[in-house]
Amino acid sequence: MKSSVRVMVVAVCLISAAMLSRCGGGSSQPSPRLTIAPAALPNGTSETPYRQTLQATGGVAPFTWTVSAGALPHNVALSSSATNVVTISGTPDTAAQGLTFTVRVTDSASQSATQSYTVSILLDPDTLTLSPASLSFAPQLTGSVSGAQTETVTNSGTSAVAIASVALSGNNASDFSQNNSCGSSLAAGADCTINVTFTPSHLGPRSAAITITDSTAGSPHSVSLGGMGLTSGPNVTWSATSLTFATQLVGTTSPAQSVTLSNYGTATLSIAGIAATTNFDETDTCGSSLASAANCTINITFTPSASGTRTGTLSVTDNAPGSPQTISLSGTGTTNALTGSCVIRANNKCQYALDLTACPFGAQAITPQVQVCGLSLPPVYVTVDTSRACFVSSRQGQCVVH
Repeated sequence: MKSSVRVMVVAVCLISAAMLSRCGGGSSQPSPRLTIAPAALPNGTSETPYRQTLQATGGVAPFTWTVSAGALPHNVALSSSATNVVTISGTPDTAAQGLTFTVRVTDSASQSATQSYTVSILLDPDTLTLSPASLSFAPQLTGSVSGAQTETVTNSGTSAVAIASVALSGNNASDFSQNNSCGSSLAAGADCTINVTFTPSHLGPRSAAITITDSTAGSPHSVSLGGMGLTSGPNVTWSATSLTFATQLVGTTSPAQSVTLSNYGTATLSIAGIAATTNFDETDTCGSSLASAANCTINITFTPSASGTRTGTLSVTDNAPGSPQTISLSGTGTTNALTGSCVIRANNKCQYALDLTACPFGAQAITPQVQVCGLSLPPVYVTVDTSRACFVSSRQGQCVVH
């Protein structure tokens, strides 16, 4: 009976919200796959502040970050972020060995990527230390081998540490190689070295980790590796090959979607112009040139001039092969108020909707505004996303589906 009442209340709220607000809704290199770096995180110490930054490459902003499996160390949390950067921070207060968790990032085009981590929280600082904390290689032509960089492993304890393995791990592990002097045991006070080289197989950022499995409480120990693959001359690589906008009222402007233009070339990219066709508009941070290994952001909005499907292109005229480089744009214009209302249980994300095209599951609230769900008795105050007529929450709890 309670379930039926909830469903009826939700239906009433959805109808009311629809009345109160309206829904909004070439020849370049292939877009890089959405990825998360780094590939490894260091261990932490109980009662000591812990802070690490994760970054996504590729994809279309805004982004949504979650811990999709496992759990972070106690008293440590993933920050709230719609950008391609997020932090894991806090002061862990419970010792734990080998905690495994997975972080997921999803972009506005519904692409997603995951990265798994293993972290220990120790009562005392590690006796096995790695220096430096990470290895970052200079941008390198794809298929060519970099010079070696050295990682030093030190046993600061009073007894020998048994070393079971030294291995490469992570999504791009095959782009790195290593040899080491560590053997099967590292004496107290001694150190050994790991020499690493980088041979990128694809354009763009590449990441992996060295993982050491040993007999200490902090095992496995990991150090992140990073580099970037380049091609000869100037280059244009998009973070996405197309953008699709939600249904939008004719004559009104949608929220912006952001794409990244990257120059994964050895030479500077000269930009003569960036333009979007009718029904679309762009602003950007690119300027007239883009250095090797650099990137810039282009924000695109949709303002339909008529009802129905509207298509267009975003183009960049430059000195890279195949200019102008383009991505396709599409959206739908309407003259009617849409029924795209959705109920959101947590984190400002749509979970129940009348119109999945206008308000797809997982859509993030953009312009939340408190309004009255007037047809319910007593009146229920709800937060409505005025860009898409999406419910975010109910102050009295009556519009939340359990």
